[in-house]
Amino acid sequence: MSARQFNPPSRSPHPLCGLIVSVLWLFVAGALAQSAFAPGDWQSWRDFRGARALDASAHELFVATGGGVLTYQISRGRWDDPAAMGHGSFEAIPIDDALLLIYDQRYDNLWVATRDRLLKWQYGLNRWEIAARGVWTFGERPVNIGFDEHSLYVETMPDHVFETLFSERPPLPGPNWMSIVRRYKGDLQSGNMLLDLAPDVADPERVIWRGLRSKVLIEDAQYPPGIMGRLPAGLPYVFPPKPYSWLNDGTLLDPSGRPFPITDWLLDRWSNFWSTHWGAGVLKVDLRSQRSDQLLAGPAGNDIRALLFLERELWMGGANDEEYMGISVFEGYGTGWRFYERRDDSQIRSTQIEDLAFAGEQVWLATADGLLSYFPRKKLWKRYDVQDNLQAQQITALASQGNRLWIGTVDGLSVMQVDVGSITQIPADGFALSGVRDIALLDSFLYVGTEGGLTQVNSRTHEVTRLPLDPGLVNTAVLGLSAYGHDLWLVTAQGLMRWAGSGETTSWLAAVHMKSALPTCVEASDPYVWVGTETGFWRFDPERNTWDSYSRKDGLVDDHVHVIREDRGDLWLGTAGGLTRYYWSRPGASR
Repeated sequence: MSARQFNPPSRSPHPLCGLIVSVLWLFVAGALAQSAFAPGDWQSWRDFRGARALDASAHELFVATGGGVLTYQISRGRWDDPAAMGHGSFEAIPIDDALLLIYDQRYDNLWVATRDRLLKWQYGLNRWEIAARGVWTFGERPVNIGFDEHSLYVETMPDHVFETLFSERPPLPGPNWMSIVRRYKGDLQSGNMLLDLAPDVADPERVIWRGLRSKVLIEDAQYPPGIMGRLPAGLPYVFPPKPYSWLNDGTLLDPSGRPFPITDWLLDRWSNFWSTHWGAGVLKVDLRSQRSDQLLAGPAGNDIRALLFLERELWMGGANDEEYMGISVFEGYGTGWRFYERRDDSQIRSTQIEDLAFAGEQVWLATADGLLSYFPRKKLWKRYDVQDNLQAQQITALASQGNRLWIGTVDGLSVMQVDVGSITQIPADGFALSGVRDIALLDSFLYVGTEGGLTQVNSRTHEVTRLPLDPGLVNTAVLGLSAYGHDLWLVTAQGLMRWAGSGETTSWLAAVHMKSALPTCVEASDPYVWVGTETGFWRFDPERNTWDSYSRKDGLVDDHVHVIREDRGDLWLGTAGGLTRYYWSRPGASR
């Protein structure tokens, strides 16, 4: 029998190979397209000024806040990006209302207790997971978290009892709370917890705690030479950054006498004293030089309805009209924050912001009580009211056109000549300009979305024309407008509509294309149109007629989207629960 000759394959593949490769590629591409979750492509901010708890590793400091978790690289002297949404294995993990945290050096895990769940952050892997959910019942508040060699512990007490015992925020808790707590115990690696039916209410030496149990008197021997603590908690005397002053019990006072009580503190191995303050963020004091620094991060209120991009700043505002809330400015898109409250200037009567614009070297703000302007070079505020010829006191929309500012109100439309400050009302018959919701400029026309539909205004002659909506949509309130190229895009409660420059209209019903989500806003760009809704947002490709949805599972900080803006290739989304930046055009890029 002759030996079998081996013939190498020819350069031309078998016809089935191409088919198999194509099928595999379609399968992989389809699988990737099913989820928009990609760690690192999303960054979010909430109001992080409500700082509650601290813990430290050898090189990092971790802070639990009402907005999420903050991390400071002690040896490098810088803050990492805040963690409002954590990177999970398959979807983003919300870090809502962090109350306590503790770092386990042996397993490199940070444990975070929130109102209703226990989170584990595998720090070295930057991977978050929900370790336990619904273990402590509604109305219980975690007050201690700790671990020993094998187990993890969380102690809770009724929330109303906590508020009663600690209403005055004393730095050192009394002993009354120990008989009230309920303890949960679980595995130190998995965090799987159950109620401890026979807890030892004493403080066992083998357990490392953070929370009420860790708030003890600091002895002078723990400080560097020359530093002495002061009663009642042995805290050092601190010279805080201006404009604050420091009380011996750790309370910060602002110039108007408002207190910001201390909520936690620690000394790190680098001779730094750290303290957290509810409403005033994090304070770092170098005990060797007595230099102090303060971190105030995130917007002054989580409701973001308006965004304005300047060269070096991002202005934002929303329904944040309560005490300690206000208008927020993101400096350098990541280097710092500043805030403006009603008490900061007599001209500011409301910090409920519906829109923002820039004209005549001034920032203009549509508020619930007048039109505000801010002149950055002079740091000067000025308010315009109905006596200045506005149609109404409640301003709802703004649009700048050269040296003119178009002003929409609940009762009509006006235009201001910014250089002289004169305001002219735009007359209209019936309800053509009543209840202005949004304004967009396209060519020489102004398009106004109102409670009654769509209105066109000639920007030169001020001629007003009511425009019909596409037959596919019911004539109803226009909730958002966006002009791009020669097309006008708008959203109503029924869906999305395009008004082409030729006058042709096309509509896409929300019930068909957006799973019946209620549209709230729209941002047109190249090549996509972005539509915000009350349950996330959608990316529409007009060329391919395809729709992709995004939500909290992907990294969005809150599903109720108020405003979408594209800037420098990134997408910024203001929501009812904070601000999100989505790096859609440069996924996976080093930032």
